[in-house]
Amino acid sequence: MTPPVLSDQQVILGITLIFAVATACQAIAPRLRIPSLVLLLPAGFVLGILVPGANAFGILGPAFGPIVDIVVAIILFQGGMELSMRNMSTSDGNTGLRLVWIGGPITWAAATVLIALIIGLPFEIALLAGAILSVSGPTVVNPLLDVVRPHKRLRNVLIEEGTVLDPLGALVAVIVFQAIKAGTTDSVGDDIGRFFLGLLVAIVFAALGLVVTYLGEMLVGRTLMLGTQVLLGGVILATGLANLVTDNAGLLTALLMGIGATHLAPRLGRDITTVRPFFDTIVSIAIGVLFVGISALVPASALVPLILPTLAVLAVLVLVVRPAVAFIATIGRGFTWRERLFIGWMAPRGIVAAATAASVATTLIALKVPGAGDLLPVAFMIIAGTVLIYGLTATPVAKLLGVRDDDT
Repeated sequence: MTPPVLSDQQVILGITLIFAVATACQAIAPRLRIPSLVLLLPAGFVLGILVPGANAFGILGPAFGPIVDIVVAIILFQGGMELSMRNMSTSDGNTGLRLVWIGGPITWAAATVLIALIIGLPFEIALLAGAILSVSGPTVVNPLLDVVRPHKRLRNVLIEEGTVLDPLGALVAVIVFQAIKAGTTDSVGDDIGRFFLGLLVAIVFAALGLVVTYLGEMLVGRTLMLGTQVLLGGVILATGLANLVTDNAGLLTALLMGIGATHLAPRLGRDITTVRPFFDTIVSIAIGVLFVGISALVPASALVPLILPTLAVLAVLVLVVRPAVAFIATIGRGFTWRERLFIGWMAPRGIVAAATAASVATTLIALKVPGAGDLLPVAFMIIAGTVLIYGLTATPVAKLLGVRDDDT
């Protein structure tokens, strides 16, 4: 898919409207007592219909993918810092990881089969869509939990699941995408090898990024503004270099750097909480702009023939797959049945899924891969569906189950 050629006036209008709509949604949502994500996706979709050029791909052109990767990496870096600073028991952490290692593959397999059988997409596209839609993430889970306010233990588990699953799921999706793009039928061993290569690249560049950050922080001393800039620069540098070596390894690199930064700060005599307001603001803007800009990419005409089968897939993922994953992953972890039900009712898809779908779909459409044109509409509807379902029902469900902090 070739980005449309826009005039300077159209680019300015598009940027202005995306920021304005994103900010308006995030300002209005608290008044309505709903998560801003419930407004951002439909608002972006409507904006794309009314102003066709007002989408991230049309404005950024070839820079769309790399810029989105960098922005999402900053979001995951902040998520890594938040995760590392949480007072989390070993049991909670293990449960969150079980939801990743057990739940991720189950969700991927189930989504693949459902998309292939019900929607009828070619298996390789269904496999890619399943990988993309297996991820949750801090961009959507954290804002929902801020509104719902579940028990601390539930919050810890769900945040760890989303924060860890996001970059790993994106890495798997990119591996599948590369195989499709190359037109190869690699063995499972080759795919596993690429996955672990991505992990190794992420670990190496996260370590290098922390070393560069440490040296930069030593250079600027205790100047808060420059220290924050050095931290941001280190994340962008490490993320970009990791992506040059292996596609999407930069996301995991950023997450690992976020976790490592909280341990590095005390050695520099710094309080890591001093940079939180800056990164919280950046992440809030990024989430709003990305959701609006990417959802504006979806053509309305492509949605109509896919609505009913995609809704069927969404229903099975929400009502069957997620509860089953939560039940299996929490066996023997000391959760009450009410807590396990709530975990089974919290699996929204976020900006990493949307960004990955938009990025790979544009390339596959350009290569004329069969079924590629349906990838983004299907992913968009399922992402929007999970956001709407969980965004509107999570608080009532938490109240019904008695798992909110207010209920104790």
